[in-house]
Amino acid sequence: MAGDDEDSWLSQFKAADCFDSVDTQIAGLGEIGDIQQLYIDHAQAAIDSLNG
Repeated sequence: MAGDDEDSWLSQFKAADCFDSVDTQIAGLGEIGDIQQLYIDHAQAAIDSLNG
């Protein structure tokens, strides 16, 4: 993802110091409300399937 984590591709590109700048189009899928809701819905479906 394009986060600030040390192992993100964005951080690695910046650390390489081979580019004048590195820009991203989105900050990361985890910061998009609709994507968050997909994860929530999926997690709830998984929990529901375990509870029968």
